[in-house]
Amino acid sequence: MNIRGEKADHLISVIVKHRRALFIICAAISLMISLFNDALYLIGGPTAMRQESPFVMCDRTTPLNYAIHPKMTQRVSYSGDTFEPRWPTQKKLLLLRKDDYLFGHIGNQMNSLLHAYDYARDHQLELGTTFHGWVIEAIQFMGYESNDNKELRNEIRNELGITIIRNSTDLVGYDEVIQLSAKDLYFYKSPGENWEANMNFHIGILRRIFLRYNRALGYAHHGLRAINVCRTFDDLFHGSRAGIKYSVIHSRFMEGRAQFKLNQLAKTSGLTPRGALEMSPKYVRMILKPLGMLSHPIILFSDGELPSVEEGLLRDPVIGPKLIVMSNKTSLTGPDTALAILSDVYIGNPASVTSGYIARSRYALGYDEEQTYMFRKEHQDKW
Repeated sequence: MNIRGEKADHLISVIVKHRRALFIICAAISLMISLFNDALYLIGGPTAMRQESPFVMCDRTTPLNYAIHPKMTQRVSYSGDTFEPRWPTQKKLLLLRKDDYLFGHIGNQMNSLLHAYDYARDHQLELGTTFHGWVIEAIQFMGYESNDNKELRNEIRNELGITIIRNSTDLVGYDEVIQLSAKDLYFYKSPGENWEANMNFHIGILRRIFLRYNRALGYAHHGLRAINVCRTFDDLFHGSRAGIKYSVIHSRFMEGRAQFKLNQLAKTSGLTPRGALEMSPKYVRMILKPLGMLSHPIILFSDGELPSVEEGLLRDPVIGPKLIVMSNKTSLTGPDTALAILSDVYIGNPASVTSGYIARSRYALGYDEEQTYMFRKEHQDKW
């Protein structure tokens, strides 16, 4: 007598008879497990729920550790802290339309965008923009290439908290629509008590954009292929970008405006203006030597308006042989900016808004203050 066979047949008959009920039970268990995992994530559960890994951009490992929740992509954790682009809102919209002209360089535009978040958060407004305008231009300077405009709209809404307004129908339901230009927002100052929360929010937005950095695999909003932001790496280092150590110097004269701005900054920060303005060999050596970076490539981005900067560094017997000059750069491209952001050491000019954007981006990616130099004071002939 085959007892095992009879038991197996009986079990099969029971499963067939009650298959619908078993299916419902299994589905319910699966849903409960999924909800439990999400709940663990929301309340900061075990690290297994959000395994973080180093962020790698252009084959270079940054100090930033991150994880994106697979089912809630608007939520990202950075070294244990969770970021989500949400804030309390009323039925009012801050609409960032296309301006008559592009305001400033990427540093200006990103400041305007981040200040737009400040304004929206301070006034409990939703944030919106038109598709072909300066906001999308600023975002896609570094990231968010796409092959599907509908998908891009959803990603920008979910991951950056910005609604793309296509036509007047999308404005139905708002009690009020407020419009401000990039220039208006650039000069907006949030109340002082909000500065820390706003700064952390800015860092979260910058990180989201970098996580989606462009590799020329998709298109930008204007229909052209997005620019690979790693391109300058390939042009200079020919495939060895992962392990190469290098420094970047950003020299700006700005038709003389840099001198005035540095003098103004010196009143509040204590910096010595001529250091960042002249970028003398002595100034550069005193920064790079203690870091062991004088034996590695040094890249100079210069607007070419102060020839003594390039000439002095090229003539220096230590710096000259390692110097790569990229002159006449009154503005930096996305690939140039990525090269500066991912450098081992960055020496910038705080008079330049783009330098400030690079320094802030480096902070967002975890580079410490010993790797980013903007405000330096001369003391007893030392920097």
